[in-house]
Amino acid sequence: MSTTENQNPTTENNQLKTDNNNNINDETSKKRSLEETEINNENENKNKHFVNKKLRKEQKKQERKEQKKQKTSNTEENKRENVEKKEGVEEEVTDPNDYDEKKAIYKGKFKSWKKHSRLFATDEVVKGLLVCCDSTREAHSIGEMLPLLNSFADKYFPKEEGEMKIEKVNSYYGTNEQKQEGTTDVEPTEIKKRKRFELINSGCGGIYFISIPIENVDPIDFMNCIFVDIYKRQMAKKNLSTDFIDNDIIKKFPESTKKMLENANQSIFIPDKVLNRVVFTSKVLPILRTFRASEVDMYPIMREVIKENFKNAQGKTFAIELRTRNNSSLDKNKVIKDVAEMVDPSIKVDLSNPDLVIVIEIIKSSVVTSVIPQYKKLFKLNLREVIKCELDRKPTQSKQQLKEEKKQQLIKKQEQYLKEKEEKEKEKEKEPQQQKQEEGNLKTDKNTEVEINK
Repeated sequence: MSTTENQNPTTENNQLKTDNNNNINDETSKKRSLEETEINNENENKNKHFVNKKLRKEQKKQERKEQKKQKTSNTEENKRENVEKKEGVEEEVTDPNDYDEKKAIYKGKFKSWKKHSRLFATDEVVKGLLVCCDSTREAHSIGEMLPLLNSFADKYFPKEEGEMKIEKVNSYYGTNEQKQEGTTDVEPTEIKKRKRFELINSGCGGIYFISIPIENVDPIDFMNCIFVDIYKRQMAKKNLSTDFIDNDIIKKFPESTKKMLENANQSIFIPDKVLNRVVFTSKVLPILRTFRASEVDMYPIMREVIKENFKNAQGKTFAIELRTRNNSSLDKNKVIKDVAEMVDPSIKVDLSNPDLVIVIEIIKSSVVTSVIPQYKKLFKLNLREVIKCELDRKPTQSKQQLKEEKKQQLIKKQEQYLKEKEEKEKEKEKEPQQQKQEEGNLKTDKNTEVEINK
């Protein structure tokens, strides 16, 4: 019995050991399995992420392709719509004279200049306006002038030129209605609205040229109307009469300017904003002809201009103003003498207050000329002075008259000062005499008191 009892505990111990080993193995196997599963999951996630990246790239490529297809389809549809509009539907009229500063000006510079050679290298007669402004302020002055000129053009330009419409015209019959009645294979051509003003580079800083391509408009008449209109408006604001403008200035204008003033469209109102914007522009000179800066081209054209503008100038006076910029080929004194000899000798010279002024501007390789009436009465066509309208100074006064008036004022001030000085000196001389008299009176009073006391 003893042997069997001794064997049983050993067997039990062995079993316990085996059980413990099995448990340990099970735990390790579980751990390993868990680790393997985690590793497998990580690998699967990596593979999925890589696959997702590929899918995303493919999706983006497909989206881009679809967007391109949509854009191309939209452009094709727009083209078709435009073609249909051109065929049957009337297009909306876009006015070429509208001025947009953001489109026109870029970094303080104006984009769409025409070349300087436009002033002298063409067979066409170039006429327009020569605008003077502050240096390096050309773009700003363009922004001031074009809206002002367009607003006054609506008022004073002839209606045929100002109210043209864009319509399709058949070169054979003339209009769309006539085209329906006839049968022709000729394609229609469009008549577009022509620009009122075009900008030309003058080749010199602080100056630019605005051409007027409309044939029926004279730049001198147009500028006279603008200055008279502004001058009357500024006088009316200060409750002053404008009779002297009608009697002294408008009566002496040529008949063409009077007709333009009469035929003006008075229903058009020009706001004050257009005038208040003028800060950098000074002179606006109307120009009749332009040509090359040489004596061969200059003298025949000057003779034509003088004959046309001095037909009915008997009994009037004239003067010549000549300026040169960036040019030394022409002698100033010689040109003035030669031009003065072209004028009829019966017409006298008056430099203080002439009726007609021959303006000659030599700018680089071009020359611009005109004959301006009532030049000094309209503030020498200076926009700043007209808009400010300094009423203390009369427009008919010359520089010499102003100097004489200033001298007379200074003389009066000196006389007043001398009179006041003399009066003060006399008062000073009287003061010691009065003091002596007062002292003498006091002494006599004291003596009388002493005698009374005695």
